[in-house]
Amino acid sequence: MSISFMTMIILLAGGHDSLDVSIIPENWVFGYDCLIDASACGSWKNNHPVIDSTGIDAAVSVRAASPEVDFLVTGAMRSDSASRFLFRRARAVVKWPGTPWIAAGVYLNDQQPFIAGLANPVVEWGWVDIDSIQGFGLSSGGILGFRGDYLIQLTRGDTLTQLNVHSPWMGFAGVDYSRAQIHTADSAGGNMTVNVLSVRGDFRYFKPWLVVAGAEGEEGKWAVSAEIRKLRPIDTQWGRIEVVPGIHLAGDRIDFPGSAFVPGQRLITLGAFLESRRYFVSAGIKGMLDLESDSLSGVSASAGMISEGGVSWDVIFSYYADCDYRAFISSVTSDSNASAGIAVEIINDSTRVTGSVSYSPRDDVCAEVSVSGDLDNSLQPSCGLAVSAALGPVRGILGIDWEYDSSPILRINLTGLLK
Repeated sequence: MSISFMTMIILLAGGHDSLDVSIIPENWVFGYDCLIDASACGSWKNNHPVIDSTGIDAAVSVRAASPEVDFLVTGAMRSDSASRFLFRRARAVVKWPGTPWIAAGVYLNDQQPFIAGLANPVVEWGWVDIDSIQGFGLSSGGILGFRGDYLIQLTRGDTLTQLNVHSPWMGFAGVDYSRAQIHTADSAGGNMTVNVLSVRGDFRYFKPWLVVAGAEGEEGKWAVSAEIRKLRPIDTQWGRIEVVPGIHLAGDRIDFPGSAFVPGQRLITLGAFLESRRYFVSAGIKGMLDLESDSLSGVSASAGMISEGGVSWDVIFSYYADCDYRAFISSVTSDSNASAGIAVEIINDSTRVTGSVSYSPRDDVCAEVSVSGDLDNSLQPSCGLAVSAALGPVRGILGIDWEYDSSPILRINLTGLLK
């Protein structure tokens, strides 16, 4: 049944739109697409490959939109250990007639919480399972660039609220405020509140960035990150050097569902980066001083270059006060159809060398082989082979991976977006 259903989806999504244009209301847009992902995994047994598992996921989305409304419905057929039909996602949004700035909507398996930080997110995708979210929301904006939305959602019996406000650019600064709060149905589970205020500025010669995060009324659950960017005090024949000072502080009990902050963090950073205007060269160095311990104190540097002959070089080096270090250097030469490279990576007392080659006889076909080995103690080799091909919107990959003291693994993947 699943094979016939899959074939029907491909024919439907790949075929031409049979709707008569005359029956479509004015200012309405209709569309549909199909996202297909099929995979198989196996291993070598008795000197021949044996497929251990297979999976097919085909999702069909149908949408209709006008200046006043926006509808989206996504259904899927998934086949792994069993075949089943799934309702995956839906939304219905109604906008205030005559303006796109005021709207209300109902969301099912949509609008997952995410809050960005200076580099890493304060609230990461996947904090709440997207398949469990359902609720409604209000949004407004458009006046001088202002935007805001408020959502109330249920997720497995818990209540999740989200508030996002984006201020207009005021000529020298802009402010964003995000709040995510979850009330658990279990009284013993506790609640969580994340407030994040982001300020971005532009004072012509430098751009300050500030992120302040915290939980309401809870001691030790706060964090502050600040950097000054676009500060270029040095100009050389190679290009301008940008200096980026920063400070990152966090309370001892911070537990936000992201990787932006570490509990008890007291970190000062200073980086310098080359912005080359005449050469294909990049370089940077960053120093870190941990005021609480030596776990994050250290220095990291990186550089990259592409020569006139088409040879690229990349170097990365990191050293920390607790004596952990990492060094990486790679070189790749390539032409229009083939490439070859070698890389050396040193992590503390381990050194590993990797060689790779690739060949593309045409734009939609590529093959790549990589071989690596450890130079310390035992060789512990590993190898990989990947062949990929594309036919219109569909791409297929055949791969074989083998690591020391384990059986080779075979993987087959077919993906495509049919409209």
